Amino acid sequence: MATYTLNESKMFSDIADGIAIIINSETGIYYGMNGLGTVVFDTLMSGASDEAVLAALKALPGAPADMDARLAAFVDTLKGYEIVLPGADGGDVEVSIEAPVAEADEFALLVEEYNDAQELLLADPIHEVKEDAGWQPEKDALETDETVVQQKESKMQQ
Repeated sequence: MATYTLNESKMFSDIADGIAIIINSETGIYYGMNGLGTVVFDTLMSGASDEAVLAALKALPGAPADMDARLAAFVDTLKGYEIVLPGADGGDVEVSIEAPVAEADEFALLVEEYNDAQELLLADPIHEVKEDAGWQPEKDALETDETVVQQKESKMQQ
């Protein structure tokens, strides 16, 4: 039974209008999920094991025979993008996935990567604030080290 947590050292996530958006604060790349992917991601982030999620998915009417492979590929994608990390073995979390969500997405679990806002996301001064200086730092609290700037620029070119 594997569980997962959000990689909070570099990822920020939010769910708005039933769609998960995860932003990598180091690269400026963001990720979006379809409806079923969002439900599964949210369920995993609540501490449910991948086995419990798989059982809930397989119990849905019309679930495809390859649901285990679909979930494994989805989790591998999340791990590959470093969105999630292995979690501690947690307690049993009740998993409930509504059939209409799965049916609307034809049981597809999608994570898509976007880099069209990298410059904007990396230029955001909030991400440059030093921890001890707060949200409205003096100008000298912002990172101006040329090495750090070059590292960020090289990530944008990837």
